[in-house]
Amino acid sequence: MSILAVTRREWTGRRNILLLALGVGVIQFLGVYFKPDPKTAQDYASFVGIFSGTMLAWVVALLCGATMVSRDLEERRFGFLLNQPLHPAQIFLGKVLAGLGLALVAGVLASLPSVLLSGLWRGVTLRDVGSVLGVGLAGSLSLLLLFHAVSIQVRSRSLWLLLDLMAWAVFFGVVRWLSLRLIAVEAFPEMFHLWLGLLVGVTLGLGLAGYLQVAQGRADLQRGHRWVSVTMASTLGLMLLVGAVDVAWVLKHRPPQAKAQPRSSRVR
Repeated sequence: MSILAVTRREWTGRRNILLLALGVGVIQFLGVYFKPDPKTAQDYASFVGIFSGTMLAWVVALLCGATMVSRDLEERRFGFLLNQPLHPAQIFLGKVLAGLGLALVAGVLASLPSVLLSGLWRGVTLRDVGSVLGVGLAGSLSLLLLFHAVSIQVRSRSLWLLLDLMAWAVFFGVVRWLSLRLIAVEAFPEMFHLWLGLLVGVTLGLGLAGYLQVAQGRADLQRGHRWVSVTMASTLGLMLLVGAVDVAWVLKHRPPQAKAQPRSSRVR
């Protein structure tokens, strides 16, 4: 077996998702085709196609992430893969690729009829297509890894869940505080870069936590939960430290003329 064998196994068990995506696409096609006002039909079809395709891709990624390992562990079927001549990284990567592939294909199948009917494809460049696919895949990857970690934490029914809740509460609280400091000086681009950097860092941490859950936790759900919890708590703490340093540097080196003016001086 290999990564592709694991991916194919996952696809075989979830092929009904593609039928659901086709059904969503046909329903949208009929709704746009019989829309009474033809003047707004094109814009409506473009919006509905792109929006529904992206949302469906994210929902599929969420569901795949929540079930790709934890369900097998709970039903004691994960040992089959562990007994194969496979590295833990191959098992985890194969499942992740299967979830991303299903999310991408489902999103395309759901949006394609409406996009073709609206004629949007005539004025779309490869850069636009790449941007939409990039956002969809990035969101799908983040949701898949996040809900994989959440499903392991919830299904294990361990007291380590308290550490998880505390870590996430502290993380969002500190991020809010850092964001407010940047908002106070109207550093909105820097705040966006902060959020983007934190999102990338947390996603990498989620990927590492998922791999360690498979490699070290193996078929033991409780032990896998401990590896996920420790890895994510360490990742969140490291990202908060990096974010705090970045915000301190921005506040110190931001040009004086770019800082927010006192409200009294604005009135004058």
